[in-house]
Amino acid sequence: MASKHSALLITSIVIATLALVALACATQVVNVPTAVPTVVIDTATPAPQTSNTPAVPVSSPAPLTTPTSNTATATATATSPMTTTEVMTGTIKQNTNIRSGPGVDYALLGNLVTGLSVRLTGRTADKSWWQIEFSAGPDGRGWVVAANLTPGSGDVDALPVASAPPLPTRLPVLATVPTSPGLIPVLRADKAEVAAGECTTLRWDVEGVKAVYLNSGSGDIAVAGHDTLVICPDDTYAYSLRVINKDDSEQIFSYTVKVSGCGGAPIISRFEASATDIKAGQKVTIAWTVSCASEVSIKEGSRPRRTVASRDEEEFQPDKTTSYKLIAFGKDGSRIEKGLTVNIVP
Repeated sequence: MASKHSALLITSIVIATLALVALACATQVVNVPTAVPTVVIDTATPAPQTSNTPAVPVSSPAPLTTPTSNTATATATATSPMTTTEVMTGTIKQNTNIRSGPGVDYALLGNLVTGLSVRLTGRTADKSWWQIEFSAGPDGRGWVVAANLTPGSGDVDALPVASAPPLPTRLPVLATVPTSPGLIPVLRADKAEVAAGECTTLRWDVEGVKAVYLNSGSGDIAVAGHDTLVICPDDTYAYSLRVINKDDSEQIFSYTVKVSGCGGAPIISRFEASATDIKAGQKVTIAWTVSCASEVSIKEGSRPRRTVASRDEEEFQPDKTTSYKLIAFGKDGSRIEKGLTVNIVP
């Protein structure tokens, strides 16, 4: 009987143990899914800190984009004038003088030959003169008359209107001092004789003096001590270089270039204006070239004609629409003329 009760007790204990084990296992199975979301929730709990990283670009696109846009705008603004200046080039369409300012009264700096490409850096308000890069000029700049240059691609109106420098002060003419015997000539030309229409180069070298003036047919013009000038003489001409020494004494050097092959009749190869339509008060530059002529004159409107050099340029300021006429007289007594009109527009 006792054995029966013992067996029953053992069986109950085993059943109870198994029940507890089953209950424990059931509890663990139930707790697993509960723990999983708990882990997920705990991981997401610090999300406000973690989510601050993606929140910056999400909430701040405008501030990030704005500086980038402003930087691009500032860069474009800063580089735009430079880009415009870089593409502003021009081509010399006929041998032309380069001067220190926009006018024929400014110092002659040299001569530019046909076909040369130059960089434009400025202009006059009426676009009758272009300012160009020229290393030998004041501040690395020089001026050429607009009629002698063809602008390249780009908007010429975008070029800045450059201020004209003060006109040079001419020194008084002093007594001529004879050239010292044996003095090496400072003025010469590459060719002493050219055919009609042919060009050559004048060269001069002077040092340690106060001033130098070259007369190439248009009167004395201030020049640098070491320089050259391309000339296309229409007739035999004696060029002169006037040197003012430091003691105010003066020396004159001359060189004659002979022109051969000219016939009796003159030739007008060029007569043009920097603009044919201008507003009242504006100036226009007219340039001309005549070969094989005994005399050349120009007539402005109803004014009497006056004698001019065979190759030159001159500024005019008409107050109304005006006709200009270039008249050339040949050595055989012949006469030819060419005209143009400058219109005053509103």
